[in-house]
Amino acid sequence: MGWGRVDFRRAGRLGGSSIAVVLALGPLGCAKAPSSAGTGTFLVVTMRFNGPVNGNYQYFALFRNANDPAGQNGPIPVVEPPYLNGFATGQNTATAGFTDFVEYSLVQQVATPSGYAVYHVNGGIAGDPNLRQFQARGEVDRGVSPQGGNTLQFEIDLSRLKPSPGEVDPNNGASPRYLQFNLVATTTTPINPQTVDPAKVVDAIGDQRLGSGSFNTFVTIDTAQTGRVYQNSANPGDPTYEPEHDPYPSDRDPAVDLVAWTVQVQTR
Repeated sequence: MGWGRVDFRRAGRLGGSSIAVVLALGPLGCAKAPSSAGTGTFLVVTMRFNGPVNGNYQYFALFRNANDPAGQNGPIPVVEPPYLNGFATGQNTATAGFTDFVEYSLVQQVATPSGYAVYHVNGGIAGDPNLRQFQARGEVDRGVSPQGGNTLQFEIDLSRLKPSPGEVDPNNGASPRYLQFNLVATTTTPINPQTVDPAKVVDAIGDQRLGSGSFNTFVTIDTAQTGRVYQNSANPGDPTYEPEHDPYPSDRDPAVDLVAWTVQVQTR
């Protein structure tokens, strides 16, 4: 099962004409062992929505592996044209806004039995997520099906977020430590830069209502703090305050209305 490149053409749901999205694929069909089978540091990510998860939508957990404790850049949602990759970009263009992500969707570019797939940005921290060129790295270490409910949860070993051979390694071979993190839920991933997609509704960490002051919030995780739990705040005014009914541009789809989230740093 070698490495290859596949040209995916996704029409309709992307908005506009069919667009070729090129991904460098890992060994498809090779199932990742459950995280309980090994040892190391891993993240447990949980996100809860105001309505049942919709498998035809797309749910992203975004990571920036840059060894950046100050959070000089980080992933933020794409909400208006130019849509770029259709779901997320960086707060600035100095470095990649994210280097890796987990997607849950039943209609994503690389289908998996669990519905969860891991992707890496070509070039890592020196790459450009807006080019839509990603390496597929198989399933998460463990994924929980929503089973008609409103919660998604998965586990991922930190080793899954390391750069590919030949890429810049911010951690010099060590396990990733400081990660910028965000969650993005979206009804569609349009990439036509000229036209607003009226079907696109999106939510992410923070209050997505205009004027909230926390529209483009991301979180920096220190994976050396074993047992640490990062979670949304229930206090208005806090950057991680996660209110109900705040998707952009309007509150019209509870399946993408993120209402609570946690990231736990654990070891085995």
